[in-house]
Amino acid sequence: MRPEAEQRLRAGFQRRVDEQRERHAPQLAHAGQLAARFECGEVAGVFSRQADVGARAVVTGLLPLAAVPFLIAGAAAGIPGLLPAFGAFLFLFIAWYSATLWRAMRRRVWFYAFTGGFLLLGDPPGGAGPVRWGQVTEVGPVWTEVYNPASEQYRPVLGAYRLRTADGLTHEIPRSFKNVEDPYHEMGQLFRRLAPVTIGTTMPTFPTIDQIIAAYAAKPGPGA
Repeated sequence: MRPEAEQRLRAGFQRRVDEQRERHAPQLAHAGQLAARFECGEVAGVFSRQADVGARAVVTGLLPLAAVPFLIAGAAAGIPGLLPAFGAFLFLFIAWYSATLWRAMRRRVWFYAFTGGFLLLGDPPGGAGPVRWGQVTEVGPVWTEVYNPASEQYRPVLGAYRLRTADGLTHEIPRSFKNVEDPYHEMGQLFRRLAPVTIGTTMPTFPTIDQIIAAYAAKPGPGA
């Protein structure tokens, strides 16, 4: 690759990275503040993922259905205006349920990785205390059964890491966490494999969850 072309390629990659960092500037700044506050060393990576839609959100969305038996009974009894009201109720229920699930799906959870520990936070990030890497005594895989259309069979896929600490608590770290500084994620890894000499040497790299766990959590703490 010519030096001019390589320079333009690097500049394009860096521009995307700068835009990504600006988009997540509050979280990156928050991670830096917590690293200093809890004396957890340097920020190794800030990761985010969509929160799981819990049973609470589903139940909240279905609560209006409790009125259905009363509406049906009233319509069967011939109460004037109840039949149109039942139709309006169904429309409003669909809107309510969709909005409830949409709010739940928009929630994010955060994983702040430091050289001295980590934090698992909800959305918005709260003030939980960190877990020190030195407290981790065991790291285990969490397998998920995923359907493979090609073989028409389910196969196990590594979905998360389960970290056990010296106090007996466990912390599950899903691999679906993405580094917020990386604008390319899996696509970038694919590009590096397809063009290791050009893209692979110019595209910025950022640690993944796998790399964070391997670098810090896979080393048992004292007394393990």
